[in-house]
Amino acid sequence: MSAKIIAEVGECFNGDINTAFTMIKEAKKAGCDIVKFQLLDMDEVAEDDPEYSWFKKLELDREKLALLIKWSKEIGIEILFTPVSVKTASYLIEYGIDTIKIASSFLKKRLFLEFINNHFKKVYMSTGMAELSEIREGIKLLSKPEEVIIMHCISEYPTGPLLEERGLSALDERDAHLNMMTMLKKEFPENKIGYSDHTDGIFVPLIAVAMGAEVIEKHFTLDRQTPINNYLNKKEYMGTDHVLSIEPDDLKTMVKEIRRVEKCQGNMKWERSTGERILLDFLRGRYAKRDR
Repeated sequence: MSAKIIAEVGECFNGDINTAFTMIKEAKKAGCDIVKFQLLDMDEVAEDDPEYSWFKKLELDREKLALLIKWSKEIGIEILFTPVSVKTASYLIEYGIDTIKIASSFLKKRLFLEFINNHFKKVYMSTGMAELSEIREGIKLLSKPEEVIIMHCISEYPTGPLLEERGLSALDERDAHLNMMTMLKKEFPENKIGYSDHTDGIFVPLIAVAMGAEVIEKHFTLDRQTPINNYLNKKEYMGTDHVLSIEPDDLKTMVKEIRRVEKCQGNMKWERSTGERILLDFLRGRYAKRDR
């Protein structure tokens, strides 16, 4: 079975609805199954928060939400949202959305999880920063949805940061901790296990699929360099997502390479290759006399 691939837009539409539309099209063009947006709630953000004005720009009201849902249907790609409050989760119910993503930082919000439990059929649950005991509790609270997909996640942006200040000159790939995904498979055999990636590039998601990830979530942006240049030149702040995101060409490459990995895995059955079957009698016959 092919892994579901989620193209995470996050902050990377920069608060521009036309850019969001373009990113939906690019996600579909790349071969992704799902495109994902965040639903911010400014009532939950303190006015003295240094990112308040940036979050305000990213906030999706009902009108914009309706447009995103409409466009995704027209383009033919599933759309997924990560709300940050009961209020924003309620918006999804109004538009008939029955699938939702829970961000890592909301795993311990009991009232929020109880609301989701009572109103959504399918839930993606991110596990960044969580202990196994907290994940167990979250799964218990989400007893009513037909499906809960557990997403291994390291809430470090980027994961395996540029570690020059630690005396290292490259990413520390050990920070991805992909064996934690394997642990989740053993701990929760009834649930699908996926991987929400915050590393730089596409290497780690490919390894995650090879290890059995059934869902891959990857941030992408239309342009990594502009936000970096803006920051360096002290112009408009454009968030932190761009630095860990890949551009459309790399997103397309990631999807293509994931499908190659899946072909290499083959089916879950004992089956000899076509070439082996052709060579079977010849190779065994050549050495048959030696066993007499």
